[in-house]
Amino acid sequence: MPHFGLLTNPSNEILHEIKNILMLDFEFVEIAMEGPEGSPQIIIDKQFAILKLLEKFKHKPIGHTVPWMDLGSDYEYIRQAWILESMRNIRTATQLGIGLINFHTHLNGAMFTGEKRKILLDNWIKSLREIVRYADSHKIRVMLENVPVSKGIHKLEEFKYLIENVDGVFVHLDIPHAFTSGGMQAVIEYIHVFGNKISHIHWHDNNGTRDEHLPVGLGLIDHQRVVKELKSMNYDRTITLEVFTSTADAKSSANALKNLWGEN
Repeated sequence: MPHFGLLTNPSNEILHEIKNILMLDFEFVEIAMEGPEGSPQIIIDKQFAILKLLEKFKHKPIGHTVPWMDLGSDYEYIRQAWILESMRNIRTATQLGIGLINFHTHLNGAMFTGEKRKILLDNWIKSLREIVRYADSHKIRVMLENVPVSKGIHKLEEFKYLIENVDGVFVHLDIPHAFTSGGMQAVIEYIHVFGNKISHIHWHDNNGTRDEHLPVGLGLIDHQRVVKELKSMNYDRTITLEVFTSTADAKSSANALKNLWGEN
């Protein structure tokens, strides 16, 4: 059975968020390292109080960086700035005992289409290589999260291109993001292609056209089939419920997944 956790809401005071996740009896907390209430500076200012709360969870926390980092930018100063910010996130994660941190495959550059899109993908690879080396020196693993259908890197072929060209990077599979990209076929392909490289999962629901972050069962995803596929590869790592309607909905969604795991 995997371990289930919840993401902090960076709009709310971080200590209150962690206490609430603990009260809901989740096994770990995924810390949103973004403003207004979860920026690295705020986390460091509240570090000791956060650490006291984190000790009460069964499993280590996970780090979640801002989704709009432009690590593929063709503006070199911008790309370097985001690399520096990534390194600051890694240092902050170290202070909290985080061993796993994610980065989202966001892309700007609307005019970079066709063959020119590879410029941005290759910039991503250059950025990731630096970030992974830095994270290794801090004993933190870096994972890459697929984004929902967008100008970002959501298609399997492009995502695979990054993973195959950066040593030491792992996969953070967001199941509903994959669903917006290509339905159940895309979800199953992501699972089969990356297998044991999948270090962490985000789970919620949607109707296939946009990233709605609904409770499990209120969208069109075949959760039973996804659970069956993950069980077939003995997935027993971490799952964060990224349900944004309410924390109660996130808890009931976790329970629904646990029941499916027991039935399959």
